[in-house]
Amino acid sequence: MINNRIKRIKSFTSQSYLIYLLLFIAILFIFIMTIFYQFGESIFLNTSLDSSRYLLSAMAQALAAILAIVVGFSFVAFQLSAQFGSARVFDLFLKGRAFWCLLIIYGSSILYDLVLLRMLTEETVEFLETWIDISVFLSFISFISLFPYAYKTIDQLKPERIIQGIVKIKNDDVESLKRDTILPVVDILNKALRANDLHTLKVGLEALEKLNLNRIDSSIDGKDKLEIVKYYTGKISRLTEIALSENDESAVIEITESLGKVGLKAIESRWIEVLEDEIALFKSDRMYSTGIGIPNTTDNYDEISKEIKEVLSNVGKRIIERRWDKATKSILDARGNLLIKSHEEGVLRMFDDIFVITNDFSRLSKEEKIFSMQYFMGAIRNIVTELIQKDVYFEDWQYNNAIKDILEKSLEIIDKDKCFKIDRIIDYVVDIGIEAVKKNHKLKEDVKEHFTKVAKCLHVLISSIGNRGYGTAIDSKKLETIWICSCLKEIGISCALKGLDEPTSHIFSFLEGIENNYRVSFSEKIEGTNANRETDEALEVTENIITIIEELANISIENRLEKASRETLISLIRIGMMNENINLKKRICEILKFMHLKLENKEIFKFVIDAYEKKQGRELDKFKEFKEFCGFDER
Repeated sequence: MINNRIKRIKSFTSQSYLIYLLLFIAILFIFIMTIFYQFGESIFLNTSLDSSRYLLSAMAQALAAILAIVVGFSFVAFQLSAQFGSARVFDLFLKGRAFWCLLIIYGSSILYDLVLLRMLTEETVEFLETWIDISVFLSFISFISLFPYAYKTIDQLKPERIIQGIVKIKNDDVESLKRDTILPVVDILNKALRANDLHTLKVGLEALEKLNLNRIDSSIDGKDKLEIVKYYTGKISRLTEIALSENDESAVIEITESLGKVGLKAIESRWIEVLEDEIALFKSDRMYSTGIGIPNTTDNYDEISKEIKEVLSNVGKRIIERRWDKATKSILDARGNLLIKSHEEGVLRMFDDIFVITNDFSRLSKEEKIFSMQYFMGAIRNIVTELIQKDVYFEDWQYNNAIKDILEKSLEIIDKDKCFKIDRIIDYVVDIGIEAVKKNHKLKEDVKEHFTKVAKCLHVLISSIGNRGYGTAIDSKKLETIWICSCLKEIGISCALKGLDEPTSHIFSFLEGIENNYRVSFSEKIEGTNANRETDEALEVTENIITIIEELANISIENRLEKASRETLISLIRIGMMNENINLKKRICEILKFMHLKLENKEIFKFVIDAYEKKQGRELDKFKEFKEFCGFDER
């Protein structure tokens, strides 16, 4: 029962400390009254008319003086706070319960003292003795009430409390909401930015963000929602200008992330005014994600997301100029999330959004492209992989153009001594291909075309893809490993046909390493009932890699690529040495014999054999066993 009472008291109080204060005052009241009634006769034994009048007069004057000082200092404090925050501080102060409660307590105590003072005579002094006791107690309560009031007032002067107080005031009218809520909060955020007060900025942005999210979710007219958000984005975009002028990267990140959340909410809510039957009709068409707009229903919500996308695009250019890594990544992630959500909900044609992102990259200077290319490609990767995972319909060529555009423009401005900078870009493109492989998406074949177009930095391209192949092989990811090997094949064919011996030769060592990693990872798993299945899977990967090596070997020999031919022999011999499958060994032997016949320079074959015969230990034993199996001694 006591707990229930305490909970009811909590429901009427905004701060937990007030509960303990009320309990303390109640206990103190009971304690003092008990003392007064127990020892009242001895305490007031010498009570006289003059002393009673002096006591009441002194208490009334003291309370009035304290009240005047406290109220005066309160107004000064709120005036100073208003200079930092907003003129709405005075509204919050006057509408707050703490100020009026203090006035009531002090006013009641003073009035009570004055009434008793007026009633005191020689005849009534003894009769009013208990009432004077109560007056003393009321004076004590008045004094004690200063502590919670001071705490509440100081707490209310904090910018975050002012913001929360402004936002809590209910404004249904659009104009009053803009004038009395959004504008005052933005003024506070403006001053917080200039004072480098990130905490107040975060609180204010969260408050405005919540306000807009609630408005978008509400049943008010869509045009009103659009007007409110337009006003909000306009004010927020000006805040970004201030943050940029103050060189405050953290502030820009907070602002743009907040804008992104409002944009996502607008996109999610675009069907809110459409009947369910109509929504089902639209979404039954697989092509709906290319863009649906319904006049006077979805249009307002689409306009909201469009406004926010434009703000993010404009701010992004300014961020890249300053070489801000975290902010660049953050804003492109936000734009990517908006694009993904747009096409899940059928906002507009996918190519429109993707074109804006790639076009933004195209308009950058050479230095800005070098700085930001990995972030742009990272954003494209996130968009494509997310949509592949969610089976959202889109046209593959649009994304191929986007990837090709950023990849080609990156390669145009990369010098050979800066090839390392495209390593991450290639990795992002591989991510897209791997995700397409998991979902058996057509894009897995299209992505390969991008790699064959790379003319510069081939060593980085091959290393990036090859190293990913090492990883997928160690993790025993069969489909992904086979796909990566097929990418290396396409690159190898392209290089071999162009007579590029060095890059082609590197591919063979990666293929052999991937095969070895896959086989070793599976050999560690072969225990129990799935041993046969796992062995077959490992064999499938090995056979696939041998087929690729054989095809690349023939092209290398035809184009007289000696290094590549030598690496082909080394890779095949090593795979043959390390595998125990008889049919696989026979196949490798046949390929080696055929290569020996086709090679114009037979010294290449002899050089490889001699190199293996100089090995030591287990590797030499394995080679001799394989050599005998193939019958190389006869040659």
